[in-house]
Amino acid sequence: MENESQLASATPRDFTFQLLKQITNDFSEDNRIGVGGYGVVYKGTLDNGEVIAVKKLYYKHPGLDSDKQFQNECTNLMRVHHQNIVRLVGYCHEIRHICVEHNGRYVFAMVEDRALCFEYLEGGSLDKHLTGMICST
Repeated sequence: MENESQLASATPRDFTFQLLKQITNDFSEDNRIGVGGYGVVYKGTLDNGEVIAVKKLYYKHPGLDSDKQFQNECTNLMRVHHQNIVRLVGYCHEIRHICVEHNGRYVFAMVEDRALCFEYLEGGSLDKHLTGMICST
């Protein structure tokens, strides 16, 4: 049976967007390790040396309830503990306002930053490993 310290260390962390920018070198192309339908994945290294994969989610998709999707994905990943599924290390969900120029005036715009952080696995994404496999039914 797991003790409290094991459970606490398995609890995903709430990362700030500023920290994720820092550990991925401002989401640099050099740290980009993949791209998908919902975001871009970057390699990042935490202060303790742990390497993680940071999935920076795209801004709102038309026709999708992105907030609900993010919440569902996050909570489902927090519940899953299986040897064949990467562990959710943390997440980020921040809303901030920035001042931008629009039509000759300065206005405040709302920016929503969301990311999921997973344990980093060497060898690329799962789809690269599955494409060469033969499935039999």
